[in-house]
Amino acid sequence: MKNFVVVLCLCVLGSTADAQNLGEILARMDREAPNFHAISADIDMKTYTDVLRDTTDEKGTLKMQRLGPKDVRAIVDFTGGSDARVIAFLGKVVKIYYPNLKQVQEYEVGRNSDVLNQFLLLGFGSSGHELAQSYNITEAGQENLAGHDTTKLVLIPKDPKVLERLSKAELWIPSDAAYPIQQQFYEPSKNYRLVRYSSTILNPPIKGRLELKLPPGTSNGKQ
Repeated sequence: MKNFVVVLCLCVLGSTADAQNLGEILARMDREAPNFHAISADIDMKTYTDVLRDTTDEKGTLKMQRLGPKDVRAIVDFTGGSDARVIAFLGKVVKIYYPNLKQVQEYEVGRNSDVLNQFLLLGFGSSGHELAQSYNITEAGQENLAGHDTTKLVLIPKDPKVLERLSKAELWIPSDAAYPIQQQFYEPSKNYRLVRYSSTILNPPIKGRLELKLPPGTSNGKQ
């Protein structure tokens, strides 16, 4: 899906420190996963489209909520840029609201909702055991990002259907946390998305279920 998401980039500075052991990182994720219910963050996203040789940079915000093992909801707000839009992942429906047009498009994702959930949760609330079940994971050394010592993990999907959409993912995990501060997603088409998270708040108070609130007069289209 063109507007599908969800994920980070910053200047990378080399570090001479040893990378954390993969087993230690996955074990830390196992310990922290049961405590994860939601997250909010500012995001910087770089999207590269190979056929156009075009790169776009966007800034926005993310709110994500995990209500159950397969019930993930998220809202990504890019209304501050020229291509203003709000993308809402709401179970088996994705809604994209264009405020300049006062229009919302709805997409039924059906069986693909499990794939969407994987991407949305990749590194956020995922246990190390869950990641190892779905991906072949290797370490790729340590890098310093925005003052944080991180270990870079490379994930290759095991599911052939996921490989059709995602050829590889990279996560940068800080030494003092169980979630990524940067992700990069590579598509078979050579497109990629690089996302950086900042001002991250774990388990912010969210009343009820995340929903996309639309102003009166919004026209609706369903795909």
